[in-house]
Amino acid sequence: MENISLELIEMLAKKMNERELNEITLEKGDEKITLKKEIKYITKEVINDKPISKEKKGNVVSTKTSEEKAKGNIVIAPMSGTFYRSPAPGEPHFVQEGDEVNSGDVVCIIEAMKMMNDVICKYSGKVVKILVENGEIVQKGDKLFVIE
Repeated sequence: MENISLELIEMLAKKMNERELNEITLEKGDEKITLKKEIKYITKEVINDKPISKEKKGNVVSTKTSEEKAKGNIVIAPMSGTFYRSPAPGEPHFVQEGDEVNSGDVVCIIEAMKMMNDVICKYSGKVVKILVENGEIVQKGDKLFVIE
């Protein structure tokens, strides 16, 4: 009887990410394996239009971001996971602000379910703004870079 191999498990995990599945179960003979995505929730503090007392003013963060000021093409997160600017700790970043990139270049990686996924830039131009901090958790559709 054939066992469920590590290669098969890795392939299933990759397919889960590609098809945005949250759970998959495989039964092979008397073996059964279930893969489930860990869902992390990020809460964002919302600042309303009410007046803020003087003692709280020091803690208020501007809701305007550099992203709103920058003009250009936006590189979007293709999946949820942890954003990394370099291929491994201590190695140089894929890109820096001011770098020229070509369509097809890897600009960062997103770790999802212990798998590292390259994020490929669809645009050629100059990286004018990096909108995410290294190690930050991003959601599918989050804006990562501005390319001009």
